[in-house]
Amino acid sequence: MPINCQGAFISSDRSTGTVPLGTAAPYQELKELRHPYFQSESAFLLCDVHGGKSKMRFTGRYFLRILFVALLSVLTLMLAACSGDSGPAGAGSIVIAVEEVPPMIQDPRRDIRASGGIGKDLSVYETIVRAPHVAPPAPPPLDHTGYSPADKGIAESWEISPDLTSITFKIRPDIPWHENGGKWGTVDAEDVAWTFNQAFAPDSVNNGAEEIGPEMKLGFDVVDSMTVRQNIETGGFDPTWSWLMGNASFNGIVIVNKQAYDDLGESDYAATPIGTGRYKATTWTADDEVQLEAVKDHWTGSDANVSSITVVHMPEAATREAALRTGEVDIANLPAQTINGAVEAIKGRVQEIGIARPQGFQMAGNYWNQKCPGCETGEMPRPGFDDAVSSGDYPWIGNPADAANMESARKVRWALAMTVDQQSIIENILEGRGRPIYAWQNILPNDPSHKDAWLIPHDADKARKYLTDAGYPDGFDMELWIPSTFPPGTKSAAEAVAAAWRQELGIEVTIDKTEYAARRPQTVDKTINVPFTHGINWIPGSTSARYICPNAGHIVGFTMEEAMCDLGLENATEQDLNVRISNNITIQDYLTEQMLFVPMFQAPAVLFAVGPKIDAWDPYNAQDVLPNRPESITLK
Repeated sequence: MPINCQGAFISSDRSTGTVPLGTAAPYQELKELRHPYFQSESAFLLCDVHGGKSKMRFTGRYFLRILFVALLSVLTLMLAACSGDSGPAGAGSIVIAVEEVPPMIQDPRRDIRASGGIGKDLSVYETIVRAPHVAPPAPPPLDHTGYSPADKGIAESWEISPDLTSITFKIRPDIPWHENGGKWGTVDAEDVAWTFNQAFAPDSVNNGAEEIGPEMKLGFDVVDSMTVRQNIETGGFDPTWSWLMGNASFNGIVIVNKQAYDDLGESDYAATPIGTGRYKATTWTADDEVQLEAVKDHWTGSDANVSSITVVHMPEAATREAALRTGEVDIANLPAQTINGAVEAIKGRVQEIGIARPQGFQMAGNYWNQKCPGCETGEMPRPGFDDAVSSGDYPWIGNPADAANMESARKVRWALAMTVDQQSIIENILEGRGRPIYAWQNILPNDPSHKDAWLIPHDADKARKYLTDAGYPDGFDMELWIPSTFPPGTKSAAEAVAAAWRQELGIEVTIDKTEYAARRPQTVDKTINVPFTHGINWIPGSTSARYICPNAGHIVGFTMEEAMCDLGLENATEQDLNVRISNNITIQDYLTEQMLFVPMFQAPAVLFAVGPKIDAWDPYNAQDVLPNRPESITLK
């Protein structure tokens, strides 16, 4: 029998569409359509039909849950009264929706996008140094001279040796660990040294450690119980070390507890989040939710304002928008195309976080340079290149041993680039929220360092001539990877470009929508040899060459020739910011000439819709694209 919920049912994504408020549907269908979070947490009402009249009632599951929460709250208050503990800091609660709640992983050798992502940004874990607070959209400082112990990292001081071969950190005393799974005391030198040595291990796939050059990863020594020393290769001091090891970089290395790892074992340790931040994670369930509780009397001397935060897994933008519109969620990122309407409807506001990034296609498979001091044999294996060259079926991949082939592949890549209509993408797909960009280095055309030579004309006729000159007048077959987990605007733009390649160049494009995390290992083992959408939000002077030169870990699918890598990697130790910027401009000259990155647009920083319940929020800007600094949130 159809049941009209009359406002009790929230929109929820369902393959090709959504079910709006008030939709009449069988009860079973409503159960299936609801997001898992709503099934377990929301006060949904369902309509019964008695005597032809609608009557509202609570679900039994919801009633039992309310009763359980009420009893638990009473018990908690009684225990707090008996123990003298006044409970968590702050007052009130909020819900934050994110695209992914990854599995809880704390071992620094492994993928730390949980602890170094949600955990770091939502103040469960902390880093050895902390960037000064810089509100978006301005980027945080890159150079170590812009960092200070006053910003409240784990280290209370640090000293760089005169010969630049070590940094000695003094650890703040009396920083307590969250009491999850036991009582773990306070942070000491063993914790810090173990964290970094695990992250820097040869078998580590730590996301934050991948950003740091091998010269800086000779290991940490324990000097005394509250002092550690980071060892650095002679001539290898990186002036951006504090950015790379701090809270504002991508998946920064967070300090974790060694004793808990030893006592709990790898399996239980992975399921027991133990940090030092202003929020303690009481539960962490992958692909579901994270429950955070504000820590009272935090070691920094300032507590969070909001008592509890629920972070929910909502991959689909339509679901997040629906949850915002009904007040089930207070903060969520939304696409540029829909955020204005959603914020206007809820009388909220938009909060921007992050550094704008170029979006385009990495022309994967062009692994031209193998020289790799950090690889086991001194050479980087490149199976994706070997397969492409032996088959001859990858027209965009050039073979440096064959000059004619290199020129043919270069013209193919330029033909692809000249078919991209950036202005149309920005106006018709991104609703104006984007900018034209032509530089992999994230340099906009209005930047003083930008060169006219980097501009790419939108010229389909010239593109067809280039393709004909390359020997492909009728096009060819090509696979294109557009990860399903990327922002909707990026995916839509990439699909539009693929359609243009089909129509204008006769290229038969097959799109693979495998999520990024599932196929990312191919960028590590260098088997990826098809173009894929990707972009990095570089800050001027970054050592960006790490991602386009040989190494044993993740790169973006191609490597520049050796001379270019030698120049680009100088940035890892160059002390002069202007020299580092100059090096990157030279690298961009090369990337444009070879067209190893086919740009589509510069994406805006991530846009978060903030609900009307929130009075103020002052996040910091960072390379990560998650809501951060929740301790600054106040409620109306």
